[in-house]
Amino acid sequence: MGLEATQQSRTHIHEPGTVGLAAEPPLLDVQGLSVRFDGAPKGVNVVDDVSFSVRKGKTLCIVGESGCGKSVTSLALMGLLPTPPARIVAGSARFDGQDLLTLTERERADLRGDRMAMIFQEPMTSLNPAFTIGDQIAEGIVRHRKVSKAEAWERALDMLKKVRIPAPEKRLRAYPHEMSGGMRQRVMIAMALANDPQLLIADEPTTALDVTIQAQILMLIRRLQEETGTAMILITHDLGVVAEVADEVAVMYAGRVVESGPVEAIFEDPQHPYTIGLMGSVPSLGKRQGRLATIRGTVPPAELMPKGCRFTPRCPFSDSHCANDPPPLTEIKPGHKARCWYAPLEIHRGAAL
Repeated sequence: MGLEATQQSRTHIHEPGTVGLAAEPPLLDVQGLSVRFDGAPKGVNVVDDVSFSVRKGKTLCIVGESGCGKSVTSLALMGLLPTPPARIVAGSARFDGQDLLTLTERERADLRGDRMAMIFQEPMTSLNPAFTIGDQIAEGIVRHRKVSKAEAWERALDMLKKVRIPAPEKRLRAYPHEMSGGMRQRVMIAMALANDPQLLIADEPTTALDVTIQAQILMLIRRLQEETGTAMILITHDLGVVAEVADEVAVMYAGRVVESGPVEAIFEDPQHPYTIGLMGSVPSLGKRQGRLATIRGTVPPAELMPKGCRFTPRCPFSDSHCANDPPPLTEIKPGHKARCWYAPLEIHRGAAL
């Protein structure tokens, strides 16, 4: 699905000016999250001063290239980063008023799979090949609910029906290798939603699937989210997916959030050169006007991280100010922020644009 088409398909979802203005406090509020790996240069964090929030029933999309820190951020929130080598060195992550980063490992285990759940990119590495699908879904239900194994299997069967797996009674007793990639991903969704979590984190849940199955999985997640009121963080590099499902967007580059805001603001008025570059690299359904835009270079490794703005080596507008001084995340319009010395770009870089 092209970017223009997906943008048009979402125009009915939000009333102008309503996104991000609700009085209800966010379900998850992350402030200044920083993660460092052992051996990284002094002062260089792979996730650096990351802040965002997500409200009940809403979807936040975290977007960026591979290596930008999206998955590390999600694993830090879920308490799944191996320590060492990873260490959370700063920040807070308040989930329903409780700081996730101060919990004990037992408290984290009680939370995971219950009030918080995660769907991983590749289900074959997340499902145990030695146990049936029914056993694996029921295990999480028994762990967090005071039910018998028979009751857990009934709930597992119900979840397979909800994610529309054909012949669910038969699939309960199947092993992961006996199912297709799309079916295994549906199992992962069923497993994640079995205990009605308040927050679902989906890390590139459709990347390994063909485009037809991708659309089915995204539609399924959206439908189940609407039915349950679950908040969701969707991690992706696909702007077509973002335009289709997001309420709010956080664009990450080299471990930092470089732009954030309501999805309409990000697509209609991007204010960071990296965001603009991502937009220009997406094909549309219209008549081809020329070659797709590209962003020169690659995301820098930790040992080569620039001193100032981390996008400096790849930015067409950068100068010595950008190279030496890291810009703050500044609010351009209500709820819309950009980490660029020259935002709003149409004012400071109008001639170049």
